Amino acid sequence: MVARLFRLRVALLLSVFRGGFREVSRAVILALLAVLSAALLAWLPLWLAGTAGDRAAIDIILSSVLLALVALVPFFANLGSLEPRQFGAFPASPASIATGLFLSTLLSWPTIWLLIWMASLAALRPEWAGVPLAVLIAGVLTLLLAIALARVSSALVRLAVPARAVSGLRWVGLVLLLTTLPVLIFLVADALRSPRSQAIQDAATVFGWTPFGAPAAGLSYAVHGDVAAAAAHFGVTAAALIVLLLCWHLIVARSLTTVERPAPAGVTRDGLEIFERFPAKPRAVIAARALTYWRRDPRYRIALFAIPVAPVIMMAALWIAGMDLHVLALLPLPVILLLFGWSVHNDVALDSTAIWMHVASGTKGTHDRAGRLAPVMLIGLPLAVIGSSITVTISGDWRLLPAVLGMNIAVLLVASGVSSVFSSFMPYPATRPGDSPFAQPAVQGSGAGLAQTLSMLVALVLALPPVLFAAYAIAYPTFELNVMALVLGVLWGLILLGLGVLIGGKAFDRGAPELIAVTQTFD
Repeated sequence: MVARLFRLRVALLLSVFRGGFREVSRAVILALLAVLSAALLAWLPLWLAGTAGDRAAIDIILSSVLLALVALVPFFANLGSLEPRQFGAFPASPASIATGLFLSTLLSWPTIWLLIWMASLAALRPEWAGVPLAVLIAGVLTLLLAIALARVSSALVRLAVPARAVSGLRWVGLVLLLTTLPVLIFLVADALRSPRSQAIQDAATVFGWTPFGAPAAGLSYAVHGDVAAAAAHFGVTAAALIVLLLCWHLIVARSLTTVERPAPAGVTRDGLEIFERFPAKPRAVIAARALTYWRRDPRYRIALFAIPVAPVIMMAALWIAGMDLHVLALLPLPVILLLFGWSVHNDVALDSTAIWMHVASGTKGTHDRAGRLAPVMLIGLPLAVIGSSITVTISGDWRLLPAVLGMNIAVLLVASGVSSVFSSFMPYPATRPGDSPFAQPAVQGSGAGLAQTLSMLVALVLALPPVLFAAYAIAYPTFELNVMALVLGVLWGLILLGLGVLIGGKAFDRGAPELIAVTQTFD
């Protein structure tokens, strides 16, 4: 089986050089550019840093980024040509197929590029000449880890993600790319400015204890004669490799005995626009309808355009007052996310002509609450992640990223949970569907000011604990405090979001007829 797969890999390698003159010329040029890029990437730390220690820090960061890309890219752009399910009809055991696919990946263009990069590193690092065994161990671990990451990611996505969800997964990949770009650009700019900066050294220390950067970190310690530290870092990667190999064999065995679940017979998904992307479940259908409203209803679009205005005005006032720019950069995003989560605190009134469908169909209140939050989550969470990365880049200290991210996610989730309660508990008159978004409601004096004030105050008070802890972690930026701020912010936000959906759902179930009566009065 292994020999057959190697022959297939050789055929795939050579297939890029078949065809007309134009196709062959393009393949040759791309191959030469790939070799040149690998050599330049290995030479870049030599150009940036003059000492072995500084070069090692940059090597650790670069190798970590490369291996992280190897793990993530197959999730969002699966280009694998040999996958376990393609060999389900072959008379071979799952272990034989898993071993053959793993070893044959050595003969693939990405692996060849990785080998060229590692060979260039060995040739351009004179300090490595005294530790050939450590160089060999680091190279083998890096190569095997890259193959294991690529194989597990690719097979897992083919096994777990249905075909209709692939496009959504690619959007997630785009969000992650946009999230990491500012921090990567900041690190590269910092390295260009000063390879000995504290940010580069801290990043190398953190990445060195991950499986991605541990081989390069272990090699650096071996160069300095610290055998125990080198062995510890190599052990981190070896342990991760063992876990990945076990997962790989389990995924192959599962893939060979299952098929993708077919779409339900007689159900059409063509022409339904955004509903095509969601399963036929109450919570998902409500989410698709809410997203349709947010895209088409001018009342929601006006709110989206108005939300950034308040932070801009606040920033201008504080900047004129003399606040430091690095502190000022931390403020706009939490305010935007607070307003964004709070914006759906009267969503039932905005949906006054269609709320009867949920009541008549017996839809659970928790499904209604969760479905209506889909636009806030799908827009707010990427905004929180991308905005946190940009905020940290402006502030100039990448160590603040976990605390800033935890604070922003907590504010969004807490505000959304509070809005879920007030939306079903205290609706007030809103602009009717079809009217101008600037028109005044037909009914006045129904407690709009009280509902708005109470919902905003409750959201602010409940968001204080993670915000204060994140502020402390930002003021004293240690890695441990920032990670704790991230964990606290996410957990706190999830708990309050879940409670908000649960309490709001109970209020919706108990007062559904009254909600219909009140919202129809508004119309």
